[in-house]
Amino acid sequence: MKAKGFTLIEMVMTIIVGAILVLGIAGFIQLGASGYSDTVERQRIQTQAKFLIEKISREVRHAVPNMLDDLITLTGADSCVNFYPILSSGFYAISGDDIQFIVGQEGVTVADITGLNFVINPTEATPTNNNFALTGVTSSNDTFLLPGQAAAITGHSVSNRHYIFDQSNRVSYCLMNGQVVRFDGNNRVIPISDMGVSGQLSYVPATVQRNGIVHLNLAFSNQQGDESTNYQQDVQVLNVP
Repeated sequence: MKAKGFTLIEMVMTIIVGAILVLGIAGFIQLGASGYSDTVERQRIQTQAKFLIEKISREVRHAVPNMLDDLITLTGADSCVNFYPILSSGFYAISGDDIQFIVGQEGVTVADITGLNFVINPTEATPTNNNFALTGVTSSNDTFLLPGQAAAITGHSVSNRHYIFDQSNRVSYCLMNGQVVRFDGNNRVIPISDMGVSGQLSYVPATVQRNGIVHLNLAFSNQQGDESTNYQQDVQVLNVP
């Protein structure tokens, strides 16, 4: 009876062919996994960039107009944008020596605004004119009265508009150590991005032709540092005196 089986050469050839197939499949799987990982990382960067730009844009658009600057307010920061959020706004009128005003929100009381600041037609980041501390305010029928300050107004708003803000709670967005952080009057430094962010935050003051512009020029790098995406956004401060 004739013996059956594989020769050594056949076994060696089978092992070689099998190894080639395994290496090919492994390389294909690795390529697919690497592509998926890169896609997820790009999506993460894009989502982070959109969140960051949208968050800064919304806050800047609700800032007191013209009271912005790009001075570096946080030690170690590369660039900053600083502003005061509007807590309330409305319209005012002069009544003898007093300033009468109303606010847009319902249910605001004297206690809610006492200790805050009231500004008319601001023209600089920290105005020295038309900036009044809300003390001694009284109210009647949703109309507030700031006594004895009418003569101190040096330039009226063309629309008789005022803004109420907290002078002790200035907000800054700064680029620091590869991150964008939010810094406020309570000295809270809150990172709002991952590491790997570079670029510049800047402010262009208003002119007679346009409102102030906050310019965001940020580059977001992946974790490996071999790929980056640049985002540029001009945020117009929509509120006007």
